Amino acid sequence: MTALPFARAPVLRPGDPIAVLAPSSPVDPRLLKRGIAYLERRGHTVIRGAGLAARHGYLAGEDDERAKAFNAAIAREGSPAIALARGGYGFSRILDRLDLDRLVLRPRPILGYSDATALFMALQRSGSYRVHYGPSVADLGVPKAFDETSLWDALYGAPGAYNLSFKAGDVLRHGRGAGPIIGGCLSLLVSLLGTPYDPDYDGAILFWEEVNEHPFRIDRMLTHLRNAGKLDRLRGMVVGSLTGCEAVKGKPSLTVRQVILDRVAPFAFPVVWNVRAGHIAGKITLPLGAPATLSTWRRVLAIEPPVVYRAYRSVRGKRSARRG
Repeated sequence: MTALPFARAPVLRPGDPIAVLAPSSPVDPRLLKRGIAYLERRGHTVIRGAGLAARHGYLAGEDDERAKAFNAAIAREGSPAIALARGGYGFSRILDRLDLDRLVLRPRPILGYSDATALFMALQRSGSYRVHYGPSVADLGVPKAFDETSLWDALYGAPGAYNLSFKAGDVLRHGRGAGPIIGGCLSLLVSLLGTPYDPDYDGAILFWEEVNEHPFRIDRMLTHLRNAGKLDRLRGMVVGSLTGCEAVKGKPSLTVRQVILDRVAPFAFPVVWNVRAGHIAGKITLPLGAPATLSTWRRVLAIEPPVVYRAYRSVRGKRSARRG
């Protein structure tokens, strides 16, 4: 896997428009309203995608409707950033209807997590495509749901978003590895296997997280990736939040830690966990699709920042002063 040129590493500029889309499950209208208001208070014009209030069972509208709204955002002049209203389920149903080639040719900042994994991984097929694994718009109206500094540092390309430190106790296996960091929600990664939207993992650092899956299910999914050869040539593994993934009390089980160590035993890449990204309160925004270096000796995940970040140092400084 190779990284795309730096010209394909867009960042959000202060005041840029943001298209809010619901390509997956329906979103709580109250949370959506709060999240949009938050973006507007930050000085961004919000472009509401068609069908934000739509509902079709567990989907935010019919497949054609959701795909049409997403393609409209891709085609819109000015290349607005894209923020996903929520996760849930449904993105993989419309991947074949999206103009992904055009999105690759006209890259823009994209923010989301969970079900967004389907899109994020599909965009890595022709090389690394920078995306932001962070809060949905529904999260933005809930202050404790996400880390604000991490979010805006990542979106604006400020250097603070690109060096993630971790504790010595979070190292599951020592080592150093470098390569593009890709990934997302583990169950979505597995669901893409064997499809045209599954990118090459060779030479990459794999990030994954999960929610409400017992250890044996984590075992099953990691085993699936392993049997598919996806772990063979990784350069590192970064495990995010595993909320609700504990063993059922009173039933025989391995711990998730035991599962991870067992499944990666044949390989030599470094492994860290407990990164606060994914389905967890206070989630950080983790840039994906960029060259990265994982060093357990230095206890840092260093992600290559976009070249343009230097232009936004003064903006971040003023913003930080206001927060203080």
